[in-house]
Amino acid sequence: MNMKLPPYLQHNMDQIHEEAPGMGQDVDFSEYVWMGEELDEFDKQVEEEFWEEAFMDACFEEMLAEEEAEWIYFNSVEEAMTALYNYTNSLHNQKTPSSCSKLNPDAPEFIPRSPNSTFKHT
Repeated sequence: MNMKLPPYLQHNMDQIHEEAPGMGQDVDFSEYVWMGEELDEFDKQVEEEFWEEAFMDACFEEMLAEEEAEWIYFNSVEEAMTALYNYTNSLHNQKTPSSCSKLNPDAPEFIPRSPNSTFKHT
C-alpha cells in the first residue's frame, strides 16, 4: 500500500530524518561484520548437513533398489511352495560343519577356570 502523507505530517517526517543520528551519513558497519561471517558459517554448516542427509537418502534408496532387484516374485502359492521345498532340500543335502569337524566327540567338556584355581579331574 503506497499512501501519500498529508503536508503537515510530511514536514514532521523531514524534521525527524534530519535530527536522527547517522541517517544522513554513511553508516560504518565494520563492527558488525562478525555477525555476517557467523551467519555465512552457519549457512554453510546447514547446507553441508542438508547435502549429507540427501546423500544418505540416496544411498538408502539405492540399497532398497538393490534388495528389491533380488526379490523373487511368485505367480501362485503352489509355485512358492515348490521353490521353498526345493530350497529346504538343498539345505539338507549340503555338508554340515559338524560332519567336516576334526574335533574329538568323546572329549570332556571344556570349563574355563581362572589361572589361580587348581585343576581337579573328576
